[in-house]
Amino acid sequence: MRFTINLATRTYLDHRVLNMLAYCVIAVLLVMAGWNVSRVSSNMGEQSRMSAEIAAIQSRFESKPGGISETDFSRQKARIRFYNEIIERKSLNWLKQLETFENATPEGISLSSLSQGKDQGEWKLEGRARTFKSLQQYLERLEASESFSNILLLSHQKLTLGENMHGVQFTISCKVVN
Repeated sequence: MRFTINLATRTYLDHRVLNMLAYCVIAVLLVMAGWNVSRVSSNMGEQSRMSAEIAAIQSRFESKPGGISETDFSRQKARIRFYNEIIERKSLNWLKQLETFENATPEGISLSSLSQGKDQGEWKLEGRARTFKSLQQYLERLEASESFSNILLLSHQKLTLGENMHGVQFTISCKVVN
């Protein structure tokens, strides 16, 4: 039994169907591209309209309303700024900040005061150390930590508490990196 197949006379692919399918796919892609272009242009128009509205509203808030004196208006703006600063400070995650300081503080160092500066992330640390060497190691540990930057020893002084109790009182300013 011998099989012979003549491949030259037989058409295995129907090119008309393939061409029709390709044209349909191209037409669908062109329709989708046109729809996406119209969406993008519509969104850009909406964005420019919203920007104009935002600018109009901001200019309305920045200008003084009629019937109010300039001193009252400036006093009210100062009050608003003050309360916004309070709200911003209250939004700080205190537990995370305290944990950051606790993890960085070694044995032999006790912090007596932590106060936040006016700038974002700025802190002032006051405390006591057993020796100046332990204070120096604390500063090196803060500088090596990725959580702190701009570490500066503001002041230090020797403490004598009784005959055999000595220590160092210090003040450090630093910036906590979030």
